[in-house]
Amino acid sequence: MADFNNNNDAFMRNQNAAVQARTKAQNRSNVLQLKLIGQSHPTGLTANLLKLFEPRPPLEYKPPPEKRKCPPLTGMAQFVGKFAEPGDPEYAPPVPETETPAQKRARIHKLRLEKGAAKAAEELEKYDPHNDPNASGDPYKTLFVAKLSYETTESRIKREFESYGPIKRVRLVADKETNKPRGYAFIEYLHTRDMKAAYKQADGRKIDGRRVLVDVERGRTVPNWRPRRLGGGLGTTRIGGDEVNQRHSGREQQQPRSEEPRARDDRHGDRDREMSRERGRDRDKERERSREHSHERVRGRDHREDRHHRDRERTRDRDRDRERDRDRGRDRDRDRGRDRDRDRGRDRERERDQKERSHDMDREYRRSERSHSREYEY
Repeated sequence: MADFNNNNDAFMRNQNAAVQARTKAQNRSNVLQLKLIGQSHPTGLTANLLKLFEPRPPLEYKPPPEKRKCPPLTGMAQFVGKFAEPGDPEYAPPVPETETPAQKRARIHKLRLEKGAAKAAEELEKYDPHNDPNASGDPYKTLFVAKLSYETTESRIKREFESYGPIKRVRLVADKETNKPRGYAFIEYLHTRDMKAAYKQADGRKIDGRRVLVDVERGRTVPNWRPRRLGGGLGTTRIGGDEVNQRHSGREQQQPRSEEPRARDDRHGDRDREMSRERGRDRDKERERSREHSHERVRGRDHREDRHHRDRERTRDRDRDRERDRDRGRDRDRDRGRDRDRDRGRDRERERDQKERSHDMDREYRRSERSHSREYEY
């Protein structure tokens, strides 16, 4: 084993000696090459470096341009007589009147109103609810439901209004061209008393997140009745502008508001509005409770679904009340924190004033002592 290690060390020594000899020979050749380069050029730079310092080729000679004579300049006094005078019509041509954006909007609005009125008059001649094949059944047992969600189905409407009595037929009105619901339906009851109960109790009921409007069928019961699309109805009409159309929507006329200004503080006004909103919510809750008591005749499955929807609405109202209470608590805590910070600032200012007063008193006392000590020294 020792002989093998000795042989290996000798082999490594011979190999290192060969590498060192090769390196020395390379260094000698490099030194000779540099000496030859130094002999060829005084700077001793290689050829590729000398190319970087070669001068650029001289500029190509161009003969100077020929001088051309400019045309002679003349005055314009000979053309002054051709200008228009202040009395001439060409001096101040009339400015064409252009249409402002407001005038354009008013013109387009007027054209649309005229087209709508013409279309309504044309459809009014064809309007005959008594001969409508879709309007079948007793009109005095039919209920009109408006402001429905576009996602509400006939089965959903039947499930909601079947609590007031047995329903004979539900017709959800859809567009003739697109076959999409238009947001209102007709419900025909078997008995007139059930229709009257639904008319009195179901107005303002929440279906699929929207408060619906309930009314009797007026097309076949009220003479000379026109629907809203023909310029009639009880809601906002399509006769003209804001001064002509009715802004109240529902079965009752809107009470006129007094125009006398109210001199109230903003804080009290916000408090009154919040109280009125809470009264409205309490009123809605009482109405929901009364409806729940009147809906005890619902079947098993429908009753379970109704109870699920009512529970969901109750949880939503409860969550909304909790959020409102949290917001009030945050506002109250914020006000308390501001008052606390204000009191702390006042306390800091008082402490600062007291410290300054005590420092002033100490200075006065020291001055008086110094003056007394000087008098005693004299």
